[in-house]
Amino acid sequence: MIDKLIERIKNTVQDCNLNFLLGSGLSRPFLATLGNIEFLLTECDEATIDDQIRKIVRASLYRQYFVEVIQKNLQIRDSDASASDVLGEYKTFLRIWNSILLRRKNTLLSKEINLFTTNIDIFLEMASEDLSLECNDGFNGRFQPKFSPSNFKQSRFKKGLFYDKTSEIPVFNLVKLHGSLSWEHDKDSILFSRDLKHVESVAKALPTPTALIDVPDNASLSDLVKLAGSATPDPSIEAFMAAYEQLFIVINPTKEKFKHTLLNHVYYDLLRMFSNELEKENSVLFVMGFSFADEHVRAMTLRAANSNPTLIVYVLAHSSDAGKELGGRLDAVNCRNRNIEIIAPEQEKDSSGSLVDSFAYDLATINSRFLDPLLSRCGSRQDPTAKASV
Repeated sequence: MIDKLIERIKNTVQDCNLNFLLGSGLSRPFLATLGNIEFLLTECDEATIDDQIRKIVRASLYRQYFVEVIQKNLQIRDSDASASDVLGEYKTFLRIWNSILLRRKNTLLSKEINLFTTNIDIFLEMASEDLSLECNDGFNGRFQPKFSPSNFKQSRFKKGLFYDKTSEIPVFNLVKLHGSLSWEHDKDSILFSRDLKHVESVAKALPTPTALIDVPDNASLSDLVKLAGSATPDPSIEAFMAAYEQLFIVINPTKEKFKHTLLNHVYYDLLRMFSNELEKENSVLFVMGFSFADEHVRAMTLRAANSNPTLIVYVLAHSSDAGKELGGRLDAVNCRNRNIEIIAPEQEKDSSGSLVDSFAYDLATINSRFLDPLLSRCGSRQDPTAKASV
C-alpha cells in the first residue's frame, strides 16, 4: 500500500507548490513535546487560587518548558553529541528535498519549498547551514541581520564560473510561526541571535530547587496547587520570571499568546503567509510531527482544505492511535473536498492476534520509509550547475 502512496505523491510533487507544516514531534527524542503545559497555564491564569500559589505553579511550568525545550538548544548550538542523531535526521530530510527539487521536471514552478513550523528550536537552521543549502529565514543583512516577512519568497539563481548558463538554486523558506530562539528583540526590530546569549541569561536565573515544584506527567491543576502549598517562597522566582520575560519574542506556551506578545503583528503576518500559500492553485501540504492542537493553525488548514479543491493535505501520524485522533480533530472524512489524507503506520498482528503498529512515524522513519523511496522514483538530477555539495 505504501508503494502506491509514494507513487501518487511522486506525481503530486512534480506539479504542485510544496509546503510543509512541521511540529515538535520531529525534534524528539532530544526535545520534549509541549504536552499539556499550554492548557495548564491557561487554566492557572483563570483559576481562583492564592496569588503566591499561582506564581509558584506558573513558574514551575515555565521552568519545565525552559529546561526540557529551550535550554537544550544551547547543546544544539554547540554541536553536542547528544543532539547529533536528531540533527543528522534533519540534514537527511533537507538533503532529500533539495535533491527532489533538482530532479523535478516541471520548469514552470520555482525551485522552492515552504517550511512552516511551530517549533522554536534551531535544528533546521543548523542543518541547512551545515549542508550549505539556501535557507531563507526572513533575515537580511550581514553584521546585524534584521527580520521582516517581506524578505521571504525570493528566488536564487547561479551562473557558472566560466559560462553564462543560469540555473535556479533550490530555496527553503523557513517560516517559524511561533517565533524562534534565534530571534532577539531590539527596539522596533527583530535581530538574529547567533550565540543565544538571552537563553544563557535565563539559565543562570533558574530558581533554587526548593522554590518550585516538579510537574508530574498528566498532572492536573489541582495536583499542582497541592504540591505548590509545600514549596518555599523564594526571591529567585521573581528573578527567574523577570529573565524569562526577556524571551517574549518567543511566544510562551499559552492560548493567550497572540494577545500578550508585543510583536503580534509579525506572527499574524506569518500566519497570513501560511494561509495564502494553501490557497494557491495546485498546492500540497505535508504535515509531520504536528498534532493540530494549535487552534489558529488548525482553523486555517481546514478553511483552506474546504475552499481550495486543488489543495492536497497529507498528514503523517506518529501512530495509529494518533492517526485516529488527528482524523477526528480535522474531521477529515467530512472535509468538503475530501483532500485531507491521514497516513498512519502500517500494522501487523502480534502473538495474541491483535493489530499493532510495526513502526512509528518519527523523523528517522519518515526519511527511511517515505522520503528515500520517493527520491529514488523522481528520476536523475537535472541541474548540473546547482550546488554539488548536497
